[in-house]
Amino acid sequence: MDVLNGLLADAGLQEALIGLFGIILTIIIRRASAAFTAATGIAIEEKHQRALHSAIKSGIEAAIEDGPEAGLEQIKAAAIFHAQQSVPDAIKALVPGDGVLDRLAVRYYREAMERMGVSIPQ
Repeated sequence: MDVLNGLLADAGLQEALIGLFGIILTIIIRRASAAFTAATGIAIEEKHQRALHSAIKSGIEAAIEDGPEAGLEQIKAAAIFHAQQSVPDAIKALVPGDGVLDRLAVRYYREAMERMGVSIPQ
């Protein structure tokens, strides 16, 4: 016991143990932080995706209600404009590539027209 007390009383050993404890604590905190960031980042991305899809879908439905005879291009443009106005943060966060919003709009346009009983050629 005297040997252990003697070792722990050594200032050099105390500094080394404190340094080692600091390194271990830093590793634990970084791992926990990375896990938290990954978990919340995924949740935030999913939230933005749901918001973007919902905005495109509601934009399509609103444009169709205004006049289904307007045609795909006009309805698609109205839906994309609606999404840009209603969920700009989602678009900014997701950074959809070229044509992604167009394809989403076409998808929801086809679904809406099918619900109305109108067949759209592929």
